[in-house]
Amino acid sequence: MKSRKQIVVFLAIAMLTTVRFGFAQEKDCGAEPPKNYDTFMLKRLKSITDNGNKALATPVSLPIQHHVSRNSSGGSPAVSSAQIQNVMDELNATYAPMNISFHEYAPTKYIDKTSWNNSFNKSNDSQLVQYEVAEAINIFYFSEVTSGSSTICGFAKFPGTGNRAILDASCSQNGSTSSHELGHYFSILHTHSTSNGRELVQRTNCSSAGDFFCDTPADPRLSGLVNSSCNYTGTATDANGDQYQPDVNNVMSYTRKSCRTGGFSSQQQNAIVASLESDRSYLTSPTNPPVCTTINNFPYSESFESGLGDWTNATGDDIEWTRDSNGTPSSGTGPSTAQNGSFYLYTEASTNVTPAGSPNKTAILNSPCIDLPQASNMSLEFGYHMLGRDIGTIEVLISTNDGTSYTSIWSQNGDKGDTWNQAIVNLSGYSGVIKLQFKGTTGASWRSDMAIDNIKIKETTTNPSSCNGITSFPYSESFESGIGEWTQETSDNINWTVDSNGTPSSSTGPSSATNGSNYIFTEASGSGNGYPNKVALLTSPCVDLTNESNAELSFDYHMYGSNMGTLEVRVSTNDGVNWTTAWSKNGNQGNSWSSQTVNLSAYSGSTIKLQLKGTTGSSYRSDMAIDNLKITSGAADSDLADNETHTTNQKITIYPNPITSGSLSIQRSGFSKNGEKTQITITDFLGKTIDVVNSNNETTAYDVSNLSNGVYFIIINNKEGQVTRKFIKR
Repeated sequence: MKSRKQIVVFLAIAMLTTVRFGFAQEKDCGAEPPKNYDTFMLKRLKSITDNGNKALATPVSLPIQHHVSRNSSGGSPAVSSAQIQNVMDELNATYAPMNISFHEYAPTKYIDKTSWNNSFNKSNDSQLVQYEVAEAINIFYFSEVTSGSSTICGFAKFPGTGNRAILDASCSQNGSTSSHELGHYFSILHTHSTSNGRELVQRTNCSSAGDFFCDTPADPRLSGLVNSSCNYTGTATDANGDQYQPDVNNVMSYTRKSCRTGGFSSQQQNAIVASLESDRSYLTSPTNPPVCTTINNFPYSESFESGLGDWTNATGDDIEWTRDSNGTPSSGTGPSTAQNGSFYLYTEASTNVTPAGSPNKTAILNSPCIDLPQASNMSLEFGYHMLGRDIGTIEVLISTNDGTSYTSIWSQNGDKGDTWNQAIVNLSGYSGVIKLQFKGTTGASWRSDMAIDNIKIKETTTNPSSCNGITSFPYSESFESGIGEWTQETSDNINWTVDSNGTPSSSTGPSSATNGSNYIFTEASGSGNGYPNKVALLTSPCVDLTNESNAELSFDYHMYGSNMGTLEVRVSTNDGVNWTTAWSKNGNQGNSWSSQTVNLSAYSGSTIKLQLKGTTGSSYRSDMAIDNLKITSGAADSDLADNETHTTNQKITIYPNPITSGSLSIQRSGFSKNGEKTQITITDFLGKTIDVVNSNNETTAYDVSNLSNGVYFIIINNKEGQVTRKFIKR
């Protein structure tokens, strides 16, 4: 049994704790000013005089869009409509002295996600961008808000960092937290801020320390230091030994929530009005969008592993880009895995959903602002997946006027097979602030799910000036003495292994080589080690095609196994910085070797690297193998891949070929014997029309000065038939 003395001591300590710390359990604010905010505020305050007008000349009403979390089933909203009205009433009362009022922008929007509704952690803040309305203040309500392991009342984004405030449901009803968070939204710091040093009681440094306002007394941080009568109970002193005498009623302090009845000081009001007229001016001028989050550190990457990041689904289109993993709901369309990590974005083309995803439905994904450096060789790189018999179109568009208008700079359409393809879009012609869009347009049916992943914006290096690798042809490698000059990459999961006489696992892999004794293969054994989706990368030395016109890569491949993955051949023109898939095959191809040829003519005149990429399947039965690899090159034979659909006696001559500059002579002796007009069409290697020329002459000169280096086709067409010829610009 405890002694009476022990009991008395215990009660005394308990009472002291209640008086001193009893209200320390009140939830704090989680708002954090951005880096170098003190510099921003010092500049701001220089433009505000102490006796400036703290009210707007004309009253304004600012729009608020309310976002309420609910369970995934649509139940248990964090706040009710009556509670939202309480918030509006609080804000209108607190901001009235500045001639500022608030109204609801649109009906309340709901976020149906149980995990967020139960407890929203600040680490998920960036995912809220996708729900924002650009021209309104966005207030999000959750049943609980946390920062790390601590519960908080909420937080708001300072000017230049976002367009939202996040509130804990219970705190939103205490009469002051909503006004407090919008104070941060309009640039105001806590009265106890120490971002540029602690303010002295005598206020000798009030304009350069603390919260930067000289009409808010120095504040030691009031958590637990204000009693139920709203009296300060602390005894702390500043660096000069002066005792603090803080304002316990200022809405930006950490006093009791019920004591924050004094609103804002005169200088705080001046700063709020200045913020509204500059940082947040879009709230009064809807045509001016908010300052967007800017990407200005490169290389930049986004694989959607934690949401959409700073990207947002546009409004006004038909459907959305949806975050997903492990396959889309429909069979025969969409990817089964991500290109990088676990998640990707895709367009759901099903017709049995609301809204219907096809036919010809558009989904637009907007980037944040991207600040490209001057005179840089920047590029956009991403993976795209287009599997389905009715696949539509993916486009990349760019805006240089803050989204007022967009121009298409890349597009692909049609079925590309069940593989991730790689795109590289040159941005070297742009500098300063741009915005990008991914625009997906579904096809004629539900079999048109398209996906994107692994977005990167980075500087592209130039083509290597010299090559000490493969410089003479034909070149061959059958791996009889190892992997030769090829290199195992370290950024992958597993290696390509030299082997002979069968791989260790049954019912997968070859039993012998096709040339010599050895081959290379990917060992898929071991869950988590060799499968699933483990990548093996083998990279060639540089391949010098500067003087080659019709190069080809040929090889034998073996893909036998019930859970076979994907084999790709990839090409880089910038020393391995970026890779483009030139060929791919996936799935079980049977227990036999197959042969494949990959045309490298598109890379004539350049130095490249090749890469063999093997991605194992869902089990150990996915060993794949390569053997008898060759690179060959022919002369500049303009008849390669040419096509003729007439029987007249004719002779077509194109010279010089290859051509470096000047005019290409196109001689059509006998083809236009009747003198009628002949149409000459110039296309690129992929068949895109570059130019169309009409001519009555047997010899036509075509200026190539506007053409980039590469492979082109000339299609000559008149009533007598059609002839296709190829030429190379170096």
